[in-house]
Parts: sequence; structure tokens; C-alpha cells
Amino acid sequence: MSSETPVRPPRPAVRPGGPGRRRLRTTRRGRILRRVLGSLALIALVVVIAGVALFFHTRALVDRTGVSCSACAPEQAQAPMNVLVLGSDSRAVLDPQDLQHYDPTAADRHAGQRADSIVLLHIDPTAARAVALALPRDLRVPSPGGGFQKINSFYNQGVSAMVKAVHDFTGLPVNHYVEVNFNSFRTVTDALGGVNVRFTRKVVDSDSGLNQPAGCNLLTGDQALAFVRVRHIDSDYGRIARQQLFIKLMMDKVLSAGTLLNPQKVVSLINLGAGNVGHDTGLGLSTMSSLALRFRHFSSNDLDFRVVPSLPQPDGYVVANTAQSTALFTALRTGRQLPDYGKQGVSAVDASNVAATILNGTKLAGVAAQASTALTAKGYTVLRTGNADRSDYAATVVYYTPGNQEKAQFLATQLFGGAQVQPVPPALNVSNGDAVVVLG
Repeated sequence: MSSETPVRPPRPAVRPGGPGRRRLRTTRRGRILRRVLGSLALIALVVVIAGVALFFHTRALVDRTGVSCSACAPEQAQAPMNVLVLGSDSRAVLDPQDLQHYDPTAADRHAGQRADSIVLLHIDPTAARAVALALPRDLRVPSPGGGFQKINSFYNQGVSAMVKAVHDFTGLPVNHYVEVNFNSFRTVTDALGGVNVRFTRKVVDSDSGLNQPAGCNLLTGDQALAFVRVRHIDSDYGRIARQQLFIKLMMDKVLSAGTLLNPQKVVSLINLGAGNVGHDTGLGLSTMSSLALRFRHFSSNDLDFRVVPSLPQPDGYVVANTAQSTALFTALRTGRQLPDYGKQGVSAVDASNVAATILNGTKLAGVAAQASTALTAKGYTVLRTGNADRSDYAATVVYYTPGNQEKAQFLATQLFGGAQVQPVPPALNVSNGDAVVVLG
């Protein structure tokens, strides 16, 4: 037996591009692939852990800040959800510097709180539909003790009183409520980095503090709050329109990749929102998560903004158009297609709530009586007919009594070919009714 060490046969030569080279490359690619997959798995694990931590962090914040609401109706399976969103004008949350800014005369510091803005958010997950219905703050509703009062005054009696007032007026169950005050609005707006709003003209309002030049301006803090609160530059309906615009712009920013893909900003918004926005105990994180999942493809363009069809009155109240409001509330309750009532630009006036006097401003006999017959047939109320102060009117004019310009405009557009609309002059000696039609 030989004691020599066996010689290992030589390794076959590897030709360039041969099968051995392919095995080497495959092995190297495999190692790289395994490393990449391992890194991705580690990242996914970190994301899952962070997501779970964020979930429990958010749930703890949300559940801790909930407030009991005895008037809130329990949710029904597969039924739409109605959330009452309230903007509080309470000065109790303001520091001394803010008090001097928002209430320099101290007139409202001890006046309790009223609802500065009232929005009923109707969410129908089955139909993937959401409607934001604004209720004017001066809306006239029956008072429990008899008579009437403005709907926003119920808020001074507590959340449950406000929820009940909205339910009684609309006939819709209110399942939850959310409250935003001066501080929370400014804080959340600033956390988003502000919102860009385009102004067609310079706006300066000493009452709200809004001061903006014409152009596209970034609104933050006090100026953002002033923008959604100002109403003396036009009306409460103008303010509602500005609030709806601001909500849309904020939604666009929240749903943008710059926000959702920034974990620090998401956590900041959750902390600020949960700590500054009030809500009922029933509106927990599980409900929010379920809605978020159902509406994950939702955008601001899918939110249908409406206003209760109504008209302002000389006595300071806003009175709802009963027929239009009822039709809108019924459609929301039954899930039917909504009528156009309450859309911006759609008049809340109809013939049944216009009372007019018809006067003949020409030398032709009988024209006032003919016009009266035509108006009555279309549902208008004609208070009386007669002759105008003179008989040489060149064209028909529709005059309006104080507070009734929109009704006169509606009458002029519908029946008199866009006749001029002007305040009623003393010479006509008419003070009752909504409008005076002088035929020319």
C-alpha cells in the first residue's frame, strides 16, 4: 500500500462566458437579492411596529379626550352617520393677549359660548357619499319655552341641547359631534403649514382683523381664523362659502403626499387634533379607522357642500324655506338623489314666499290686473293692484322693501325679463310686502 498523498485532480479550466462563470454570477446575484429582501423585510417590520405604536398612541389620545353626549343617537348598522361639527366662539380658551385682540371691549368675555359655525356632516359609507350641510348661525327655530330663538344660542346650554336643536330642525339623527374652538383651529392650520387662498381684491376688516392684499396668500394662525369668521364684508352666507372653501383646501393639504408620507407631520397632527378638538366618547378610533378605510379614495371634490335653503330677515333672523329644506332633509334621510336646493348660487326663493304689489306705470288701462292674474297663477301672492305715482315709466321696475332684495331679484328674473331691481322709493308709499312691481 502506497503512503503517498493522493493528488486531487485538476479543476477544469473555465472558459470566459462558460457555464462556471454563470454559476458564479448567479451566486453573487443571489446574495445581493437576499440582502435586499432582508433589508425590505426589516423596513416592513419597522413600519408595522411604528404603525401599531401609532395606532395605540392615537387610540389613547382619542379615547381620553371624548365627552359624553346624552342626545347623540346610537349608530345603526349599514345606516348613514351624521356628525355635528361646531365652531365655538367661546373666549374662555383665549389668553389675555388674544382676549384683547378678539374682544377688546370685553363685551363677550362672560357671554358663554355660541356656535360660530354649524355643519351637519352626513356620511353614507354604503353609497360612498358625504354631504356637508351648513346651518346659518341665525337660523330661526322654535324655542322650548315658546316663541323663537337663533339656533346657535342653544350651544350656551351645552352640547346635548345643540344636538337636540339640530335634530329637531332637520329630523335627522345626530350620532356624534366635533367641536373646534379658536385655539384648535389656529393650531391645526399652523401644523399643516397654512393654506393658500386667492383673493380677487384687497380685503381689510377691522372687526375680524382680516387684512389681505389681492393675490394668492398663505393664511396661517390669526389670519386663517379671521378668514373663516369675517362676515361684515358681505353676509353670513358669504362666510359659510369661505368656510366651505377653507375646508376643501385643508382636505387637499391633509390628503396630499407631502402630509401622509411625512410621519412626523402625521404624528403632530394626531397629537394636536386629539388634544385640541372636542368630540363625544362614541366617536372612537375604531369608528374613525373604519370610515377612513371605506373613504380611502375620497377627495375634497367628492364632498357635497350645501346650505339650508333660507333667507335673512330684517329682524336679524334667518328663515328657512320650508318646502326646499324638507325636500333636502328627506333625500338625506332616505338615501335618494339630492335636489339642487342649498347649493351655492341656487336661490332659496320660490313663488310661494314672495308677496308683491302691482302698480300700473303706463297710460294703458288694465295692465296691473293682467299682471296680477299671471303672478297669482304662478303661485305668487299679490297684495293689491293700483296705479303708480306717475304714468310715464319707460320700463318695468321691481322695487324691494328692506331686507327683501333677493326676493325682488327672483321676481324680476322669473317674470319680467331681468327688469331693474331697486329699493322702493318713498314716492310709491308702500311699506308692506316683499316687492313692488311698477309696470312700464
